[in-house]
Amino acid sequence: MLNFFRKIRYNLMEKGKTSKYLKYAIGEIVLVVIGILIALQVNNQNQIKNEKKALKNYLEKIATNVKSDIKVADFMIETRTQQSQLCAEATELISKKDWSDQRKITKAVFAMIIEQPLNFNRSGFESLKNAGYLQYLDNTEIEALIYNYYNSVDKVIFEETSLQVWANDLDLELHKSGFFSNWLELEKRPNQKMREALGNYTDVLTEHKGNDIVLSILYRGFLFTAELTGFYEEQVTLGNELLKAIENYNLK
Repeated sequence: MLNFFRKIRYNLMEKGKTSKYLKYAIGEIVLVVIGILIALQVNNQNQIKNEKKALKNYLEKIATNVKSDIKVADFMIETRTQQSQLCAEATELISKKDWSDQRKITKAVFAMIIEQPLNFNRSGFESLKNAGYLQYLDNTEIEALIYNYYNSVDKVIFEETSLQVWANDLDLELHKSGFFSNWLELEKRPNQKMREALGNYTDVLTEHKGNDIVLSILYRGFLFTAELTGFYEEQVTLGNELLKAIENYNLK
């Protein structure tokens, strides 16, 4: 093609048709410019298409993470609800000096002391931010829902961490005061596994200073763990809203 145009230019120059040559040259330049613009437009469209495809992949990864998170949150709602009821029942047993259900008392205390692992996954969200594709999201609703959802996750983690730090401090006090040793009869059963240990709460232990710590743990377990379910419920609600928005966006 280039050889064809080159021959035309040579013919015009040899025949002395300067004006025609200039018009032809201008026309050739215009064609080249138009060709470049078309190529740029096609390249730009391909780039936009690839960016949208990559963005949808990131959103799908976020959706997968959120679905997994919601399962964790639902489990924790059930767990914390059960713990709240368990702590209430154990508090009543100790207050009435009713030692008929030692297992319930032990289970309630351990439920508050043993840490609950939270396996929330934000890898999709972090990948989206690090890749810089968040700027290509032409849907402010989804962007707002993403940030609202992960803010709710941060709230849950903060509240759970605060509860655990508080419980660990009281757990340490129980060990230092010798309450655990007396309650679990560690000297009589030195090889027992802590997770399988069954305490022997007695009237004598209610006079121990550790008894007030235990009641404090159980009382907070009754009140605060019930409040925690509200944070999880908010997370689940926002998560479902985000999933619906991502699904609608990816259908476009």
